[in-house]
Amino acid sequence: MSAFRDLRHYIDHITGTLGKDEVLRIDGADRDLDIGGISELMAEKEGPALMFDNIPGFPAGYRVFTNFMGTAARTAVALGLPPETGKLDIVREWKDLSKRLEPIPPVEVATGPVLENVLVGDDVDLGVFPAPRWHDGDGGRYIGTACMVITRDPDSGWVNVGTYRACVQGRDRLSLWMLGNRHAKAIAEKYWQRGLNCPIAVVVGQDPILSTAAAIAAPSGMSEYDLAGGLRGQGVEVLYAPGSDLPVPAYAEIVIEGELPPVEEESVLEGPFGEWTGYYTHSGQETVVRVTRILHRDDPIILGAPPMLPTVPAGDQAVPLYSASVTWDHLEASGVQNIKGVWAYARQLMMVVSIEQTGAGDAMHALLAAAGRKRTGGMERYFVVVDEDIDITDINHVLWAVFTRVDPSESLQVLRAPTTAIDPRLSPAKRVDGDLSMGIVLIDATKPFAWKDQYPAANRVDDATREDLRRRWAGVLPL
Repeated sequence: MSAFRDLRHYIDHITGTLGKDEVLRIDGADRDLDIGGISELMAEKEGPALMFDNIPGFPAGYRVFTNFMGTAARTAVALGLPPETGKLDIVREWKDLSKRLEPIPPVEVATGPVLENVLVGDDVDLGVFPAPRWHDGDGGRYIGTACMVITRDPDSGWVNVGTYRACVQGRDRLSLWMLGNRHAKAIAEKYWQRGLNCPIAVVVGQDPILSTAAAIAAPSGMSEYDLAGGLRGQGVEVLYAPGSDLPVPAYAEIVIEGELPPVEEESVLEGPFGEWTGYYTHSGQETVVRVTRILHRDDPIILGAPPMLPTVPAGDQAVPLYSASVTWDHLEASGVQNIKGVWAYARQLMMVVSIEQTGAGDAMHALLAAAGRKRTGGMERYFVVVDEDIDITDINHVLWAVFTRVDPSESLQVLRAPTTAIDPRLSPAKRVDGDLSMGIVLIDATKPFAWKDQYPAANRVDDATREDLRRRWAGVLPL
């Protein structure tokens, strides 16, 4: 895997590896009217990463960077793989790495670029950063969409790193929406039960491995710093600001430090916010970070991964690393054989599994195993199993299998399963009752095993011929 020192190192690397046009630099875009919309339009086309500079109302050099892993090539480079690595091979590499990964703890250093500017007292002002309003209907400007939220367990000393949306609420106030089943909320509640505020740090702008590790959620007791170190092959360099007990990346762009009081003591209206489902759902009174100190580099960069419609690759989801690889691991642990690949669509709303059938019950075994994986806030709604001849990274190929190999009277099963609070299909009555359940659909889109060898042959050009055509006509046709 890669060992990028920081976000700037990654940006330099993708331009050096993939070409200078891989990052499009945009001057003069408004943070309310332009940045979110341009990011979405470019993500829909799986276009270049975007660096916004000279944002009206802010000094030159105070930048916003989006679509940072919005193509398979950028995802591969971020993970230290050749840029031409195939989409399913990226997931396979990620899955295999997780099995042999050895956690490496962070390395403490005395200083780092994040200390180039230290704002305390009256100088604390979140308004100095061009936090965008990503969607027209957002209830505020969200500086944290690909951020790292750092807390320390008061009992064990375990340092947890997670990702939660963070909205600027004032010069020295930042709101966080933390789901109740996540580690940071559980840690904060330990402080609150003792009559204490929870120390907290929010990191805005870090390399893609740190971003990925923070979003994964390591097992309780393991720090995501250790996980990131294992992915990098070397420990993350961290430092402790004076008086702080929280390690922060020495090469972070921005670090916001403070304390989290219980919501009963201080709260603020958080949201609405256009979430990854493609809807505005949660809005309510949430806890705040009372900001006591801001650290930032010269010419700081806000790393943005604004949620978009789940059918859009988005800035960090061109390859569904986590949802696909975890499901793949779970299937193997459940005894499902001959798995050829796992892919996720619409983030994880539809999970697709490719298998080579060797028995009549293989497809249903894979479906039940996939649906049975324990989830923490996921919204997997549709589970599809296809034969090995289907390219599961191509939605049109998956739909072809569904449309031509499914008998609706025999191939569909409906079950009940947990969902998440941001599910737009939850009725108001269910929300009031706390009933977070939803139907899920199991779809067997394989050829019936009893007569699969007699299934009509497909007329698709085979993969070997496609590769030969690409090779022979390279530079002539856009193949």
